[in-house]
Amino acid sequence: MTIIPFAFYLVMVELAVGAFLTMYALDVRNDSAINFFRTQGVIYFFLFSVLAWATQNGFATPHQLQLDGFKLDYSWLNRQPPLLGWFLIAQIPYNVALWFNSRIGRLVFGGITAALGLATLFVDGMGMRPIAAAWGGGFFTVSAFLLGALALGGVSTAMLLGHWYLNTPTASGKPLEFATWLTIGGIALQVVCGLLTGPTTYTHPATTAIAPPPAAASITIDKTLHTQGVISAATVPPSPVGTPSPVGTPTPPKSSVPSGVTFPTPVLILLQYILGLGVPLGLSILALRLERDRSFQSATGMLYIAVVFTFFGEILARGLFLRPLA
Repeated sequence: MTIIPFAFYLVMVELAVGAFLTMYALDVRNDSAINFFRTQGVIYFFLFSVLAWATQNGFATPHQLQLDGFKLDYSWLNRQPPLLGWFLIAQIPYNVALWFNSRIGRLVFGGITAALGLATLFVDGMGMRPIAAAWGGGFFTVSAFLLGALALGGVSTAMLLGHWYLNTPTASGKPLEFATWLTIGGIALQVVCGLLTGPTTYTHPATTAIAPPPAAASITIDKTLHTQGVISAATVPPSPVGTPSPVGTPTPPKSSVPSGVTFPTPVLILLQYILGLGVPLGLSILALRLERDRSFQSATGMLYIAVVFTFFGEILARGLFLRPLA
């Protein structure tokens, strides 16, 4: 398993939990339209069902990661799939309470679901904790998952709430401002955690090199090398008398397939801070000002762009976190 699919999976878990936490926080405030919560509840349930299905069917499971050599704390990561499943199941009674407009049921079942979501993020952070242990890195690693969920959930819910305001322009702008403030707080604190996490200590296990065959008059190439495309399996007979014997090791043929373009880690870190954190932070602040001026259409446009850059920053951050040290 490569790093990027697993990084994307972690970001989707953050989105699943963060989006529900933001929606539940708005529900607790009780100053948004009930139909908005009903619509979002149904959308989130189906989207998160796909995530739970992918988890249960082996995508990015702790067992596969362990086989691929990721040195993480699997005593914590093994708890994530069942927690994510219960997080999804708990949304069923919450959605029922939404449709029956039961205030007590929404608060109770929503609180249980939020607690299960936070527990899912916590075990993810604890599982990644061994990667960064310097300067309190274990604490900041767990915090980074919670703050990433807050940023993703806040900006996505704010963007969807902004679309809702386009149909109800006379509604109060306070819920939209609240969701935007959650986004700003999550991104700003992510910058602090990123600076205080300290250096990562993650390395892949060393790959065992294949010893070259000895130089001799008779060279026998093992079939293993033949299957790897190094040279055809054959036995070279001894050279006739007076003919020089072959010396050295057969040179593997060079691959004609390009290996691709890679960027040094400092460049990627710079992109993460500028594009993944700085740009969505600035856009969210601009959107907040537009919301206070009741320019909801322009604010929604800013939040649209902020969602894209926030996703980019989170995926890049998780990929860099798991990137092997040179």
